[in-house]
Amino acid sequence: MMRGNCMLRGSIAIALGASLLVGCSAFSPSSADNTGANSTTSTYWVNSLNARCVGVGPMQCLQVQKGEELSAGNWQLFYAPIHGFEYVPGYIYKLRVKETQLPAHQVPADKPSIAYELVEVLDKQADSRLRLHDIWVLEAIEGKPLALTSERQRPRLEFNLTEMRFTGTDGCNNVFGSLHAVTSDTLSLGPIAATMMACADMATADRFRQRLGKVEGYLLEGLKLHLQNASGKTLLSFQKTD
Repeated sequence: MMRGNCMLRGSIAIALGASLLVGCSAFSPSSADNTGANSTTSTYWVNSLNARCVGVGPMQCLQVQKGEELSAGNWQLFYAPIHGFEYVPGYIYKLRVKETQLPAHQVPADKPSIAYELVEVLDKQADSRLRLHDIWVLEAIEGKPLALTSERQRPRLEFNLTEMRFTGTDGCNNVFGSLHAVTSDTLSLGPIAATMMACADMATADRFRQRLGKVEGYLLEGLKLHLQNASGKTLLSFQKTD
């Protein structure tokens, strides 16, 4: 039993290094254990965040994988409900699900041809990365508190793990970009884009953007966020804001 738990934690640890981005490929059922002429059961993994999708109209979809082992980055949009499953964002689930192929005459034109029903919740673990999913106000650069003449000059960032992107301001211009990967302690940012407005004092903005471009990791301490370089040195320190 102990060995099984260790293997499960290892699978989830691999997934926590994966991007939360999903592909839009069709999710096709595959059989596992036969439970009847038209039914099978399969193991499903459910991501800690929903994702935008489009069915009859815009909606939020689960992100899922199928199989006993969790694979990094292989999340797919899942448009159908899983009857009996109460989803709470912020957790990675491992489920046992029954899939029943419905007779063609029972399937409405805009509904899936397979009914999904929860058999058992095999595991549920909190996703520690989601603490990063928030708005953060800069307090210090390399440990030195900011001395500003106006709070409008204070840089801030918002990390959105649902869409795997960041937005914010360097104190003068808006900044934005993609999140390539997030684990429990590493953070890979895409190229930093920014507007091109000129301000009277660009010193803080320039220092902020230079250090943001070197970020490869992070540390969360309560309501504090420290963005770090590859060697673990803190480059930028933030306070969580409402």
